Amino acid sequence: MDRAEFMALEAPRKAEALNAFIDEGKTQKEAMDAIGVSLKDLMSTQVLFSKAEGRFFAKAVGGYSNFHDDSTGEAAK
Repeated sequence: MDRAEFMALEAPRKAEALNAFIDEGKTQKEAMDAIGVSLKDLMSTQVLFSKAEGRFFAKAVGGYSNFHDDSTGEAAK
């Protein structure tokens, strides 16, 4: 798999692809190098590496959150 194919995948599939290299005994850096992605690429797609577990995982964070009491948009600025 090349970088373009990898970047087209959804985050959980990206983590699975990288973890396949981990299962082969490669390190985090070796797995990333095998596909040609950087840490910046992974962070932008919400794929992270857990040092405690030694595996990649997808973090499903996104969307819009309004932390104000007034969600009408008419709150004093």
